[in-house]
Amino acid sequence: MFSNKIYKNILLCILAGLSAAAAFPKINLFFLAWIALVPLFFVLSRSNAKQLFFYAFLSGFVFNAAGLYWLIPMLHFNTGSYIQAFAASGMLWAYLALYWGIWGWFFGIAKKYISSLWLLALFASAVWVILEYARTYILTGFPWMLAGYSQYRFTEIIQIAEFTGVYGVSFALVFCNALFYFWMTGKRGSKYLYAAVSLILVLSVFGAFRLDKFKFYGDGGFSAAIVQPNIDQYKKWDKNYKDEILYTLEYYGDKISDGVTDLTVWPEAAVPGFLPDDSESLLSAEKISKTSGGLNLIGAPYKDAKTGKHYNAVFGFTGGKYKSVHKKNHLVPFGEYVPFRKLLGKFFKALNDMGNFEKGSDKTVFNYGKVFAGVTVCSENFFPQISRELCRSGAKVLTNHTNDAWFFDTAAPYQHFMMNVFRAVENRKYVLVSANSGVSGVVEASGRIISSTPASSEALIISEFFQNDFKTLYTSYGDIFIKLCVWILIFLFAAILIL
Repeated sequence: MFSNKIYKNILLCILAGLSAAAAFPKINLFFLAWIALVPLFFVLSRSNAKQLFFYAFLSGFVFNAAGLYWLIPMLHFNTGSYIQAFAASGMLWAYLALYWGIWGWFFGIAKKYISSLWLLALFASAVWVILEYARTYILTGFPWMLAGYSQYRFTEIIQIAEFTGVYGVSFALVFCNALFYFWMTGKRGSKYLYAAVSLILVLSVFGAFRLDKFKFYGDGGFSAAIVQPNIDQYKKWDKNYKDEILYTLEYYGDKISDGVTDLTVWPEAAVPGFLPDDSESLLSAEKISKTSGGLNLIGAPYKDAKTGKHYNAVFGFTGGKYKSVHKKNHLVPFGEYVPFRKLLGKFFKALNDMGNFEKGSDKTVFNYGKVFAGVTVCSENFFPQISRELCRSGAKVLTNHTNDAWFFDTAAPYQHFMMNVFRAVENRKYVLVSANSGVSGVVEASGRIISSTPASSEALIISEFFQNDFKTLYTSYGDIFIKLCVWILIFLFAAILIL
């Protein structure tokens, strides 16, 4: 039988997970992220070694289930089975919760050996961001809902991403959570409260100056059109709707032609046919490029004529002519390719009908005319190093092309869009986002969202944007903050062994 203490601990863990999830879209109570872990710290500080992992895992599972609830309708749409949808979602939530469990175990064990609460807070924060970094890349990576992303609307705070990436914001969140916990539970804890509040104020004031510096930063006078055609997911690859889709694209091409644009951004897989092999789709792409004018970046699947391989790609058109292509570098497992297809296909029949794209390796910067654009396709914006490499290769503005119609009108399109805010700050580049069904928008080099659209709607954004060739510390050197966190842990472990 569970004791009252265990029931209380479970409720506190659930509270921590739900509070952390509420900091993200669509709820957007971002301030909760600064205190969400306090209940979990309370539980971990009063648990034995056997309980530490379980309690932190429980919080992590609740957090991921609440934040990534949209996996259920998405997977049900693809499989037609709620049983398979819940099973697959549950496995992913459990996998992501492992990182919380590992963190909780490390914190609880470290508390026995680190007497200084300041160093303990430092330890907890360093371990957290190292685990977030691992989650970003292990098993192809799933960096959805990293703690720092919750602050995408707290524009002043996120300015440190120019130096640390999103991980610096996550570090500050966990550090302040620890300090708030020490304040609430210590007899003389006011110093921890003052320290946490002071850190937030210092980062905010510093961020305000950096934000002001990068407002309208770079060379101006460029105009962009961003198309959100909102093609229903069930129509995308149905040949019966091909003419309807091409007509919709041409309608927007004609609408844009009323103005003058230097860059037109179309969604991922906007054209319903493999380019340049599909002559009808190619003709339509050429037409919309010619009528809209300027550089057109059009998402479409690509068939390599020499190898016959298929890629998820974005094509560059100018003056009605196809110029170059960017083939997606990072593919989504079970979305764009199926690992262990023969084995898993026996249990999940829908996997046998999914496509199998090849992975590209190019870092194409589209530099026709006056625009120098670096392209990310869908989930490529999850991974900061891809945007970094594009900027290092000469991109002066970034674009993201995606199709989030898979997620319907859930929190997922908004969670996806917010990652672009950090790519903008990290590299100090405008980011122009075109999503088939939303969220599309324009993010300034300062991280301010200039404009954005609601999900599940048609929209056309006409906006000015700026270009620059500024190289931030993050652009130049990448995740050196993670290396700093590793050295912090080495120092603390060494101090424990010596003392």
